[in-house]
Amino acid sequence: MSDPQWAKFLRFGAAFYDRALLDAEEYDYKIELSVRLKFTREAFLRDEPDWFERLRRDISSSNLMNQYFMMRLVELGRSQPEVLKPIIDLLWRGDHPTDSLDDFAARLREQNPENFSVGGVVGFASILLLGRDPELYPPYRAQAVKKFLKLVGWADRGANGSALERYGLLLEAMDEVLRLAPQYGIALKDRLDAQGLMWTVMNVDPPSNWSAQDIAEFHSWRGDKVTADPLAAATPTRPGPFPGVESAAQAIIRPGLLLDPSPFGGGEPTWTAENAQEIYNRVILSEDLGSRSFLEKLKDQLSGAAAGVVRLAAELVALQSLPLTNLRPATKRGRVNEVLSWLPGGAPGLPPVIDDGFSAQGAFNGGQGFNQVQYKHLGWLATLIVALREADYNGAELLNDPKLLSQATLTPSYDVQAIRYSFEYMAAPWFFEPIVNRTHRVKIRDAFDGLIGGASGDDDWAIANDLHEIQQALTARDGARAEWYSEPYLHVWNGQQPAGRRAWLVRQNQGGLNMLEGWLQNGRVSTRAQHLGSPPAGSDLKAIQEAVNLGYDHVDYAERKQRAQEYYRFLTLMKPDDRVVTLHEESLYLGVITGEAEYAEHEEARLWRDVEWVDRPVPNSGLPAPLPKLLDETGVVVDLTDALTALDRLMPEPVPGDSPGEAGDPSQPPTAVVPHLRAASDDLSTSLHVAREDLQEIIDLLQTRNQIVFYGPPGTGKTFLATKIARYLTGEEHTSHITLVQFHPSYAYEDFFEGYRPASADDGHVGFALEPGPLRRIAAEAAAEGNRDKPFFLIIDEMNRGNLAKVFGELYFLLEYRNDSISLQYNPAEKFALPPNLFIIGTMNTADRSIAMVDAAIRRRFAFVELHPEDGMIRGMLAKYLEANGKSPLRAQLLDALNAEIESSDRDLMVGPSYFMRDHAETEEGLRRIWRYELLPLLEEHYFGRLDRKKVHERFGFEAILQKVHGPAVAEPVADAAPTDTDGNGLEGDQSQPGLS
Repeated sequence: MSDPQWAKFLRFGAAFYDRALLDAEEYDYKIELSVRLKFTREAFLRDEPDWFERLRRDISSSNLMNQYFMMRLVELGRSQPEVLKPIIDLLWRGDHPTDSLDDFAARLREQNPENFSVGGVVGFASILLLGRDPELYPPYRAQAVKKFLKLVGWADRGANGSALERYGLLLEAMDEVLRLAPQYGIALKDRLDAQGLMWTVMNVDPPSNWSAQDIAEFHSWRGDKVTADPLAAATPTRPGPFPGVESAAQAIIRPGLLLDPSPFGGGEPTWTAENAQEIYNRVILSEDLGSRSFLEKLKDQLSGAAAGVVRLAAELVALQSLPLTNLRPATKRGRVNEVLSWLPGGAPGLPPVIDDGFSAQGAFNGGQGFNQVQYKHLGWLATLIVALREADYNGAELLNDPKLLSQATLTPSYDVQAIRYSFEYMAAPWFFEPIVNRTHRVKIRDAFDGLIGGASGDDDWAIANDLHEIQQALTARDGARAEWYSEPYLHVWNGQQPAGRRAWLVRQNQGGLNMLEGWLQNGRVSTRAQHLGSPPAGSDLKAIQEAVNLGYDHVDYAERKQRAQEYYRFLTLMKPDDRVVTLHEESLYLGVITGEAEYAEHEEARLWRDVEWVDRPVPNSGLPAPLPKLLDETGVVVDLTDALTALDRLMPEPVPGDSPGEAGDPSQPPTAVVPHLRAASDDLSTSLHVAREDLQEIIDLLQTRNQIVFYGPPGTGKTFLATKIARYLTGEEHTSHITLVQFHPSYAYEDFFEGYRPASADDGHVGFALEPGPLRRIAAEAAAEGNRDKPFFLIIDEMNRGNLAKVFGELYFLLEYRNDSISLQYNPAEKFALPPNLFIIGTMNTADRSIAMVDAAIRRRFAFVELHPEDGMIRGMLAKYLEANGKSPLRAQLLDALNAEIESSDRDLMVGPSYFMRDHAETEEGLRRIWRYELLPLLEEHYFGRLDRKKVHERFGFEAILQKVHGPAVAEPVADAAPTDTDGNGLEGDQSQPGLS
């Protein structure tokens, strides 16, 4: 042990130590997690079937696990719980769980060696152990632990060893912290407390009351990359739901409240009372009521103002615009750059964190209000700064105490609620919800306050605090943040039931009782509800939760929340004419709800509805998507509405409410499925001069993967083949089912999927409207009724010329998980899925940009098919084409000779056959033009820096390659010879015609 190194850590730890803050930030939420894990472990040991979903929800409620590790763990737990269970058993049974750590790590890593790193596995193991005893087994975070051990001189004790060595070293180090802490005035409770102090020192910025010398010494000791940039610590230590926006906002708010230099340069603080008062005087007291734009007015209002005032105005304009989803990134960026351009010397460059924030997903839709009253928002923000300075608030305390922040934002002499709520969210995104409409805040709180035992009050702080607690409760229950403007939450608080019929799964095995026989005999479906009381049908979730809390106070609170949701669905959301299904052994039983919910005092079930059941069940195998996925969801009452169309088509006979007709009637819209693609034909093979077996392999890849990429050198017919195969598979009568787009370096998500475009309003003014791009349009067409069983194709030409991450955005997820849906960047309240009948074919020119440069994410999501003149499906294509058309084989011989002259190390530079499959290639004059104007310029570019132009012409010129074919003697002409120049490149002739590419 190196005592000086430990002493330095503990000296800094003592400076950070704040008992209340350490409990709030680190200790309390881990103890809460350990309690949830304890109940989950008990369910696991009882072999309850939902143990993994409970574990998933527990872990998801914290930030203790790497999200990529978690994604792969969820895949394993849901697809192979029987594999994961005995591995977890190693740590959740027995008296000495840490003895099994190495065995645990080895067996888990076997399942996914690429994604289950040793550090990640130890982190997961530590969470499981936390559920056994949080005081003994603190969480392990690989990066922070390794950094800490290096700083205290213990890195050589096994920081990169086996799982047991790594975790054992953390425990030993935490014991050392506990031993030394009292010498520095630090009162720690246990190992978990010591781990919280370690994490704080490793990750949190120094408090503002430290001296500049201490701050510099601390950053140097911790190895931070410290620059003069005040944005180094901009990212919130506890981010909220939209970290891109939040980091950018923190880069402005944090230095502002702490009176640090502006992020927009100048080297001086801008959030002074003097600067803010001047903005208020110029913008509000000298209000311009004219018809000009806000920025035009603001420019005149700030004319002659000091640079600090202009910089502050730019910061406030940025804060007003940053969180909006209804503003394009270019608009946000343009507003701030415009204000900064009024500085002497012009606009400084935007700091990257703020520039990235403008492009990040926004937090809420501000509607027209945020555009129409920008000046009022600017004035209120300026007034807030004046009020904060006059009241002498401590900036660091405001950033860490949401209640103090909420009180402070009420100190200005007047209030503008929307910008106040927005500012609170950006200043403390980990606490405040991004909801800027007070009516909505109250409705949401009132709709869900049953989860927290009722509302705590009606003032703004009470509502904000209640919303925070409700969000935590829903996140813990559902495993993800509640998005208030999306289902299943939206209809709960806005008072509107979802329109149209719905579908439900009600499990017939409840509490160990099999209910199916009684349901079929009596024509009903039921749920036990033995202790529910009798909330009437149509009750809101709050009332039902209260009834559950009263009747089921003997069960865990998590189970009470789940029961309330299930009874709410059965009592309120379920309606007559909805479809209902249940599972028994290998069969799916289908029915139609025919009555309202009723209570009956019955020992098996109290709550029931009348149902007309179909006589014959459906086999449970081979069900159409998305039924298999939805049927796997946990719970007694599960919403199957996404599979409503599939269920309608499974009904074998007419049901109440339907028009007469047989099941499978073509008038009913088919379920969206992966269509069975037609087999390759001999005619297709002949027309494309490609072996039928090779074409069938491409079709099989499309059938199983949905997405493929043709890649290869220029002239290999990538786009031609993609288009021809798509036309063949859709049928010539459905050419409208094919869309072709071409990527280029400036192509963006807004061009490809959806974005805002200028549009004329009814009043004659030009505004912006959200317009769909080619992917969104073809996806909508593919998902339309009447099209769902037909193939649609999107062909992306020159795919690797675009910035793929920028173009696809969140759609990356859907390319891999075709059965799932996601929220959209410009429509966060809407879920979008790629239709299974939409196929994507991309093309990549390897001479334009090496295929090796394509990131692993795209490689994983597409099947890559090489088209190369020397190998694979197009090898010999030109010879086949010439033979089929009764032409001389000379062109194929010239192509082979040209490619043979190109070294094998330059494989991607070889030339494809399409250059020689054009009509004008039939004459020597045409060939010479192809050589002179197409092939030689291409080769000159390829060999730039290796061969000069003369050597390229000598080696690859037409005459040189012709001699390779026929020898030095005069070769037979292709047709009537054309006069040539001394380089053998031919003289100019007619313009070449377009061909394959």
